[in-house]
Amino acid sequence: MMCLRYFNYQLQNVVFLGICFMVLFSADFTVTNMQKTLLSSISDEKPEFTVEGYTSLGLTYTTFALSLWFGPSLVAILGPRFGMSLAAFCYTLYILAFTLEEAWAIYTVVFIGGFAGGILWTAEGNYIVCNSSSETISQNVSIFWAFLQSSSLIGNLYTYYKFEGKTRIDGPTRRNVLYVLGGLAGVSVIMFLFLRPIRKLQLNSESAIQAKDGPIQAFKKTWSMFLSKNMLILSITFIYTGLQHAFIYAVYSPTLGFTGHFGSKSKQLVALSGMFISVGEITGGGLQIIFNGFLSKIKHKRSGVIVFGLLIEVISYSLIYINLPNNAVFKETTDISFIEPSEFIAISCSFLLGVGDSCLNTQNYSIIAVIYPDESAQSSALYKFMKSFFVAVGLYSSSHIGLRTQMSILTPLAFVAIAAFIIVDRKVVSRPISETNMTALEGRDFVKIYD
Repeated sequence: MMCLRYFNYQLQNVVFLGICFMVLFSADFTVTNMQKTLLSSISDEKPEFTVEGYTSLGLTYTTFALSLWFGPSLVAILGPRFGMSLAAFCYTLYILAFTLEEAWAIYTVVFIGGFAGGILWTAEGNYIVCNSSSETISQNVSIFWAFLQSSSLIGNLYTYYKFEGKTRIDGPTRRNVLYVLGGLAGVSVIMFLFLRPIRKLQLNSESAIQAKDGPIQAFKKTWSMFLSKNMLILSITFIYTGLQHAFIYAVYSPTLGFTGHFGSKSKQLVALSGMFISVGEITGGGLQIIFNGFLSKIKHKRSGVIVFGLLIEVISYSLIYINLPNNAVFKETTDISFIEPSEFIAISCSFLLGVGDSCLNTQNYSIIAVIYPDESAQSSALYKFMKSFFVAVGLYSSSHIGLRTQMSILTPLAFVAIAAFIIVDRKVVSRPISETNMTALEGRDFVKIYD
């Protein structure tokens, strides 16, 4: 009976957390997906406006990556609920600042949004891991991931209809979309405050001390974990995760919008691509939930999911290479690639990229949760740091590197990422589980450690 109550309480927490993120990122993912296109349309109307889409996003992720080193310390002070609510407020400011269409406003909120992300994602990882056992962590991450990724479907569905028949996104349309998305993000600020407290094991006197760690101790643990062998090997996979995230969520959809062959549908394809990336993410997370029972019987289930997901991404890279013009990454172009650009292939690739990204991210979370069950805030922050830093690298480089070069880099890196993940996963599966870690992951005798 205790195990049933534990599962129900924690599953409800994960579901409500997913709903909160779905509301917030219905706004944020949509803005990210169209940011390059959005800023280019402002430049068309105001030549003095010179903010570059990939650069502004790169600055956001650079700030985000650096702030993650302080994320565990801030979460230790604020707690997950208040930390996520504060971060959501900053995200709301970030979105609404684009309505001013001034460089100073956008560059200011770029840093505010990046700093807020360090708090938000550290607290999120901490909250999920503390609401999971070894048996439910993959399932819970997949449930959260499905809710999170459905947000892109919701937001982009709205912009799809707002952009219908437009070859250029005019000022009134831009501001209307941003006001609606900013209001949606504002709703999430209140929702995060209604998250329920975390219940977590108090294992022994040592764990009781860990639960009371302050910001300095949290920072020291984060640095020590960063230098551990498993984390250094996994960092190879995390680097690839960041580079492919930059391409999927900030580069690929605008590339469709800049492909002149698609004509008056090109701007709508930006939103439609975001929607199908979301559908792919939901499908990937849903399949992992449906087949969780089957996968749990496989010794190296995490590695199997990673191999499946990244092979799908490699197939997508090959199709994108032959379907879209090389310079569509940068600006409007009427060029074609090896074949005449196909809308069907382009949107199919959006779906496949979403499926692959879902497999990669859920299993990244799963493996660090199993390796570091008592350091969820620190391990989540490190994962997000390495991922976000290389999201920024991918965004900066996209201003200078053509589409074909990007595909030529991502494809071999995918195979290297698979190898690194398998090395660590085999070690984790084959090692004996200590009594302490087993108890930490089983879930008994809870005490509330966060309010």
